[in-house]
Formats: sequence, C-alpha cells, structure tokens
Amino acid sequence: MFKETVAAIRSGRSPLLLTGVEGELLGRVAMADAQTRIGDGALLDRLPEPLPKLPCIENGVLIERICAAPELVLCGGGHVSAQVAKVAKLCGFSVTVLDDRSEFANRERFPDADRIRTLPFAEGLREIVSPNAYYCIVTRGHKDDRACLEQILQKPFAYCGMIGSKTKVALVFDALRAEGCPDETIARVHAPIGLSIGAVTPEEIAVSIVAELIAVKNCGAIGVVWDESLLSGIESANEPYAMATLIHKTGSAPRSTGARMIVRRDGTILSSIGGGYGEFEAAQYALAMLLEGGGAKRYTCRMTNDDAAKAGMVCGGTVDVLIQIVKE
Repeated sequence: MFKETVAAIRSGRSPLLLTGVEGELLGRVAMADAQTRIGDGALLDRLPEPLPKLPCIENGVLIERICAAPELVLCGGGHVSAQVAKVAKLCGFSVTVLDDRSEFANRERFPDADRIRTLPFAEGLREIVSPNAYYCIVTRGHKDDRACLEQILQKPFAYCGMIGSKTKVALVFDALRAEGCPDETIARVHAPIGLSIGAVTPEEIAVSIVAELIAVKNCGAIGVVWDESLLSGIESANEPYAMATLIHKTGSAPRSTGARMIVRRDGTILSSIGGGYGEFEAAQYALAMLLEGGGAKRYTCRMTNDDAAKAGMVCGGTVDVLIQIVKE
C-alpha cells in the first residue's frame, strides 16, 4: 500500500492514506483518491464525508492527505534566483529552474536544482501543471514577467510571487487587466515578493522569499509531505522494513501528526519523526520488531523535563508512535 501511495504521488496526485491506529484496526492500511480506493475495506468504510480537517484520527483511523515535496519553479536564472534555489533546497522544496538562456539555466549556476529547463518561459511553463507548485518570477524584465504570469494565472498553483519595483509590477498588472484578467486573480500574486525584512543583497532577498513560501505552505496545510528520502526508500525496498509514524503529540515534540521514518535491518534511518530521544526510542522498537518478524505496535514515549533537556528540547512532552513492519 505504501508503494501504491508513492506511485500516486509520482503521478501528480495527493491521495488519502488511512491507517488503523486502535484495536483490531491497528496497522491496517488503505488508500483513496478520485481515481481509486484500495486496501483494507474496514478502513475505507470509516472514511467520513465530508472530510474533517486533516490530518486527523476518526473512528480509530488516522486520515492524511499525502503530498510530495512542494515544487518551487524559478522563472529566471539570475543572481537572486541562484540564492533562492539554495535556501529553498535547504527548506525541503523541490526546485525547477526555467530560463531561455543556457548561460543562466545550467548545472554550474544551479548545482542543487532538481530540474533545469532551457526554454522560452511560456513554453516551459505550459509543461508544468501542479496545484502544489510555487512560482517565483524573477526574470530580467517586465516583458518576460508578463509572459510568465499569463501562463501561471491560467492554472492551479499554491503560490505565485513576482519580484520588481512598484512601477514594474504596475505595468505588468495593467497589461493583464487590459487583456481581461480579473482583479481577484491578479490579487493572488505576491508582489512585491517576499516578507518585508529590509532585504538588500541577493542572499537576504532569498531568505525573505523562502520565508514567505514557508508561511504560505504551512498555513495552507496542503497535506503531509513525504520527502524524497521516504519516497525513494519505499520504492527501492526489497526486504522487510519498519515504518514509524507519529500519530499524536503533546508538548514540545518538533514534528507533527503524520511524520514518518523508515528503519532498515542494518539500522539505517530514512526521513524523521523529530529526532532526539523520541526518534532514538522508536528506532530501537522498530529494530526489535524487525527481528521478531512482523506485526504492528503503538506506544507512547513520555519525555520528562530532564529527558527533554538531554535531547535539546525546551520542555517535556509525549509522542504516540505507530510502528508497522512492511514486508516487501
């Protein structure tokens, strides 16, 4: 079922993942989206309509919407864009760079980018369709800005921001209005781009832009993000492994409901449920269960203030963790 979920994500979907976390449902899994409903029927029968705010636990079932890492599309390969790519990668974004000039859109300038496209802006943007896309327009002039906006505003997106002076932004917006673009659509564009922190240098501007991306991403609550290490770990698995899932927390635990990590027989850990003592204890449980050969187990890790201090946390808390043995 985890591989089915990854396949759905890779195809651009954001499926619901249902996991039993109580009683006889413990460890059972199902998946549902607009195209398919597969897995444990008892879980699917408990899927509420309409859906509550996710992630949540309803009738003993953890319900999550699973998403890939948000895709940042940088329209323009200049100095600011190069710095934004660095900061965004550190913050978990998948980065695509688009520019019509090969001397700007290349691996030397963007060593950490996931994708580099050397195409006219309008053509390159037509190929990208994702409601989880974050577009940053940082081109060399208002003509290219307008070409980018005309494409982006016709499709779903999570964020669209455009760099530039008030005069440049006004020129682009006026041109769009003249073509019949509604004001409510134009109002979705973040311009000037980035949070107002008095940024001056390309590095400071990059921090302000990525901070705004994070604010939109986290406040929008698009779903539980499975990072690339988790996705590729599930895809490449050819022997049993343990999946640890954080299903509830109180206090200062750093990760939220739905955070997951894989623990392999050799002790390798992929992704994270928060680090520190809680993650260490989960890994030990997971390894022990792997040696036992299977099953599912839910347990609570309670951190005293002393434990929290040793783990670098501000105060104590608790985390409820579900561990499932996945046989591939």
